[in-house]
Amino acid sequence: MKKIDAHAHYGVWNFPIPHCGTVDNLLRLCDKHDVAHAACSSGLAILYDMEEGNAEMAEIVSKHEQILGYVYVNPNFISESVAEMERYLPEDGFVGVKIYTAGYSGVPADAPIFEDMVAEVASHTSAMLIHTYDIGVARTLARYAEKHPDLNFIMGHAAAMDSDQAAELARTHPNMYLEFCCSHAGKGKVERAIDICGATQILYGSDMDLIDPAFIIGMFEDAGLTEEQKQMIYYDNAARLFGLL
Repeated sequence: MKKIDAHAHYGVWNFPIPHCGTVDNLLRLCDKHDVAHAACSSGLAILYDMEEGNAEMAEIVSKHEQILGYVYVNPNFISESVAEMERYLPEDGFVGVKIYTAGYSGVPADAPIFEDMVAEVASHTSAMLIHTYDIGVARTLARYAEKHPDLNFIMGHAAAMDSDQAAELARTHPNMYLEFCCSHAGKGKVERAIDICGATQILYGSDMDLIDPAFIIGMFEDAGLTEEQKQMIYYDNAARLFGLL
């Protein structure tokens, strides 16, 4: 079944992963796992240089139809991030914004500058992928989701071990979505989320090429989904969010 990967990366990371970081490897994984489009952020932008990384991402997106782009923004540099959104979001192939809480950015989701950054994102695009490691971040995002109903919040990693509670938030906030990529098996998480919020609030994302998509695909294939649910999760939900239908 064709897929849209809502959480992928381009570039080298500080992990010992064979073949990671090349366009050829991304395209190989897309072809192997029937991924029609992979929405990628730049590892270089996240780890080192926002402007250089986004420019590199734009070049890759312009050359490869399968690869879509997220503009990476950093709440430490709001005016520079706005300039990046204004530069790249109008270009074909860019579908939204990527942002980190704490972690790589060092800015908690509930910090005033993070909230200011979210407001700027909401005025420039309709989709934002944000790493959501626990229910505390998810609850903060729910507050932002109420404030910015036209911005769709993709909760990367689905709040990890708190995914059931994140699904409850998605159930009551139609602009919040769960995306389950992870580095550990999560038996039952997908099934419980569908029971709570329905398949329309769930996106497929793999974290490739940090993680082989087979790992996350296995979570969905083992979840006893109907063909209709698979179609929504693997493709239709993301196609709608990214304007690809």
